[in-house]
Amino acid sequence: MDGQIAAALALEQRRFEATFLHAPVGIAHVGLDGAFLLVNPRFCEISGYDAETLIRTGFQQITHPDDLHADEALLARLNAGELPRYAMEKRYIRADGTIIWINLTVAMVRDDDDRPELYVAVIEDMSDLRQASFEAMHDPLTGLLNRRGFACRAKDVLAHAAHARLSTSLLFLDLDGFKQLNDGQGHAAGDGCLTDIAQLLKAQADAGDVVARIGGDEFLVLLADRDAQAVQAFGEDARQALASYGMGVSGSFGLVTVDTPDPADLDRLIACADDAMRAAKRAGKNQVCTAAFI
Repeated sequence: MDGQIAAALALEQRRFEATFLHAPVGIAHVGLDGAFLLVNPRFCEISGYDAETLIRTGFQQITHPDDLHADEALLARLNAGELPRYAMEKRYIRADGTIIWINLTVAMVRDDDDRPELYVAVIEDMSDLRQASFEAMHDPLTGLLNRRGFACRAKDVLAHAAHARLSTSLLFLDLDGFKQLNDGQGHAAGDGCLTDIAQLLKAQADAGDVVARIGGDEFLVLLADRDAQAVQAFGEDARQALASYGMGVSGSFGLVTVDTPDPADLDRLIACADDAMRAAKRAGKNQVCTAAFI
């Protein structure tokens, strides 16, 4: 009987080791102080560190600083018994300095007296999925949001503005003279111009603003939480910056403000700003035309 028990225990141990060593996800045992106790090969592969290095350190050392507080807050709730486990997406800083996104799930292991003993952490590499998501929402040339990305982000901003009862303004920019630049100096010069203008708009924008290139030489800037004077100043500053850019390029701007934002009105808001931009074109270009939201 004792031999059968020993054989059964040995089989369980082999199965555990096989699962741990060959699992397609990263698995780690982590001490209550955050130090790694045991890591499997996939965890090392994802994190970029060998097992010896990981065991000398802790999860705090490889977690991106901007994600550490959220991770530690969830860990505190796990320790307090408020959560049976937790999951989050966060970033690791790999040994070579590159940053990767992972999906992390953490559960508590307790001893026979129900006291916390260690954590079991499971990680999955989310980098490819994150990259695909980023590419679906961003313009590959300028790095700005594309039309789809703008719509997603703008609806969130409009919803917040509606809740906080804040007006919101949209600036629609279409470049003047861009076709002549592209045809006369080549697509490389045109691409460089678009990239420079994207950086110009990003530099002027605040953290809560939404900047996008929605195609060709058209850009949108959603301005959050600004009064009428600040909105006008933004448009005029952008116009002057473009006019002084050189290379024969300037900008026609359409500006529309909505006092009672509604995410459902986004398409209509864009259309109104587009109409205002076209009015600026008809009026001689290189100017900001303001229109009412209707």
